[in-house]
Amino acid sequence: MRSAGRSVVLALAFPLVLVPLALPACGGAPQAPAVPELTLAGVETEVAEALGAARAAVMAAPDSPKAWSTLADLFFAHDFKPDAARCYARAGELDPASYLWPYRQGWSLLAEDPAAAAAAFERALVSIETYAPAHVVLARALARLGQNDEALAHYARAAELDPTSAEPHAGTGLVHLAMGDYAAARTALEAALARNPAHVEAHAALAQACLALGQDKKAQQHAERARTLPQTRREADAYANPNVPPLGARARTSHGRELERTGRVEDALAQYRAALASNPDYYLARRSLANLLLARGEREAALELLREGVLSNPSFERVRKDLERVEGGANSLERDED
Repeated sequence: MRSAGRSVVLALAFPLVLVPLALPACGGAPQAPAVPELTLAGVETEVAEALGAARAAVMAAPDSPKAWSTLADLFFAHDFKPDAARCYARAGELDPASYLWPYRQGWSLLAEDPAAAAAAFERALVSIETYAPAHVVLARALARLGQNDEALAHYARAAELDPTSAEPHAGTGLVHLAMGDYAAARTALEAALARNPAHVEAHAALAQACLALGQDKKAQQHAERARTLPQTRREADAYANPNVPPLGARARTSHGRELERTGRVEDALAQYRAALASNPDYYLARRSLANLLLARGEREAALELLREGVLSNPSFERVRKDLERVEGGANSLERDED
């Protein structure tokens, strides 16, 4: 979800119409795809400026796969997934030897169009057949299409390629659960938890399988464990994540929270402060920074931060409640999810 708060509208600089980029004339040669339009209302200033610059680079060099992929990576990193998919598709046409563009195109399409995502992943797998996460994500797309046997085959291949990963077993368990084979689901999900005891989806699914098998006590234990674990989880898939530095308050805050989860506290502090510099009205950044300061025993700094939030958002009830909580002696604020 894109952040609210300070925004920029650059409709004059980037018209809200598609601008076709014609290929050099040669008989009846088709036109290249249009550069995606930029509808920037509500988009953070830094993000809008970066997207505008990347789009201008594509318009200046429409046959450059690097220009298209740079624009695609920015779209992808900031949750403009349909636009990212179109740009990755064009980068793939211009650079057919690279598996990266169809792979990221697949990730961009996964939520909205699993069939197109599966086709993109299959193109990528021609070059990265031994990369286990590619089999996992293709299996996920196939499972969403109801192609369970094919999904199970790719999960099995992923488990063979990376025996330490929980993901293939968790995915296998989810497929068996959907098929109503609760015993097979339990076996696979237990294998996932043996590899990653904090796998929240595996606990939640195992609760369902145990309940269906009449194991009420185990079901309750796994359901409770699923509730107490963080509800956001990053997957270890290097190819799926473009190397784009975080821009704007939302992205910087999300990155800061990931750094905090991995123990990189000083780096997290820097990201939260940069997020607030980008948009002082983005309250999740202020809250995250205040929480981290409280955890470090810097109560006065946290109070000052929250008081600044009250001054800049006097009608925002949540910031007042947070300030009252800390003034009352609390050492932490309830955590928000990214």
